[in-house]
Amino acid sequence: MAKGGARKGAGRKPGSPNRRTAEIVSTALSEGVTPLEFMLKLMRDEKEDPKLRAWAAEKAAPFIHPRPAPMSRTVEIDLPDTSTAEGITKAMAAITRAVASGQITPAEAQSMVAIVEAQRKAIETGEILERLERLEAAAGR
Repeated sequence: MAKGGARKGAGRKPGSPNRRTAEIVSTALSEGVTPLEFMLKLMRDEKEDPKLRAWAAEKAAPFIHPRPAPMSRTVEIDLPDTSTAEGITKAMAAITRAVASGQITPAEAQSMVAIVEAQRKAIETGEILERLERLEAAAGR
């Protein structure tokens, strides 16, 4: 028998309008001018105050010309060999210097640090496995 409570995937999807909201939007669109249409009309009216036209253009622009998504770029900085713990420390210092000099952005540095950190964890895991094998071998004697 079901225990009750929220179930995954149940209910109305987030962001979907309820029946009343859908009716209001439908009525507004069929009976009148939408806010965007109003702003565009105001912006194009050469008899209106230039400040008001500029305001309308500023407010309507995101709906007509959405901002493009930021483009990622390839980052090239000289990093030392990261196959040792000492190399990892030097790589982190090199990344910090690159941010400080403006060569890379903090967000790019964060991505690079995540990669170096994954390498550090891999080295650490390998060292732990070696120690464990040596301990098990010594205990088995």
